[in-house]
Amino acid sequence: MGLILILEGRRAMAEATMEALTAVGHEVLIALSVAEALIAVEERQPDLVLTEYLVGEATGLDFLERLERLGNQPPVIMATGLGNEDAAARALALGAWSYVLKTEDYIRELPALAGRFLAETGAQKKDRERARLQGRRAAQNELTGWLDHNFKNILAASLGYLNLINFNNPGQDSAKREEYLAESRKSQEAAIELLEQLISLAKAEVKVQAEQINVAEVLEEAWNAAGQAVLIGAERQSPERLARVRPIISQVNLVNAVRRLPPLNFVRSDLTSIFMALLQNALESTLDTADPRILVAGEIQNQRLELTVRDNGRGMSEEVLRQARDPLFSTKGEVGVGLGLSMVDTLIERHGGSLEIKSSPGAGVTVQITLPLEN
Repeated sequence: MGLILILEGRRAMAEATMEALTAVGHEVLIALSVAEALIAVEERQPDLVLTEYLVGEATGLDFLERLERLGNQPPVIMATGLGNEDAAARALALGAWSYVLKTEDYIRELPALAGRFLAETGAQKKDRERARLQGRRAAQNELTGWLDHNFKNILAASLGYLNLINFNNPGQDSAKREEYLAESRKSQEAAIELLEQLISLAKAEVKVQAEQINVAEVLEEAWNAAGQAVLIGAERQSPERLARVRPIISQVNLVNAVRRLPPLNFVRSDLTSIFMALLQNALESTLDTADPRILVAGEIQNQRLELTVRDNGRGMSEEVLRQARDPLFSTKGEVGVGLGLSMVDTLIERHGGSLEIKSSPGAGVTVQITLPLEN
């Protein structure tokens, strides 16, 4: 048995429907308007909603449209005596589970009909819960592997450098001890940076207040930070890699095309993080490109900041592009942590914006971002 919500504009019909369903053990709620039904859905979370097509001056379609904005939507069955195929198609397009006609046997057949739909929804709920648990276990396994690979390596390196310091050997060169301490500290700072990125992905809300910022200045700040991040990654690979990467970064041409933007209200740290992650990816993508270039452009349309970040690097394959925004996915091997684009996606979503990535092998990457501006 289940909890069924009836949305019906006529009280007599609603009570007749309720009587038929309660007779076989269902708990029934009645709503005589779309507003009442939406409140009942939020407060009681029914297992099934049975809505009439005409509900006073509104329709069941109006209910379905407003229901889409709620998080956890119950299955909805549209019932009408009109036999309107267009209405049926629109109801199904808006997420209704099914559409039934009110024949002369409708009330008599309703208990069996509701029982069948509740059985189907129950089975699907179990399937979804099973899939959710499987996905959660898979995510936990992936996170465990990622932590094992990244944190274990970083902390092992830190411990290794500390173990090289031999205080029982008075003759050990003090400069060497300082070098080992510096390397250990660098590894620990890298671990803290990874933790901060993980925490930022898990935060539910923006807790920092918006402020008036100069986008061009934020971009320059992020550009310098991104360059340092690429150098640190190269250094972790090998001294040879660092020696090769350092002069290339200084040759990359950053086209700062956001200088004309007026001061905007936004969370400075979030925009800096977005720029830094995208610029770091762009820099790493262009390291093996002749005449490396990165363009950052922006304009304001209808109180929304539209940004474009484009590079002429190696680009992405379809498979990489499909996974690029997945947490922990990386193509950088030993030095990749796979949080950059995932963090950008989280920050943009947090502000109610959107992110689109276009790329193909050898054709660079274009990232288009839309962000609503703070008042």
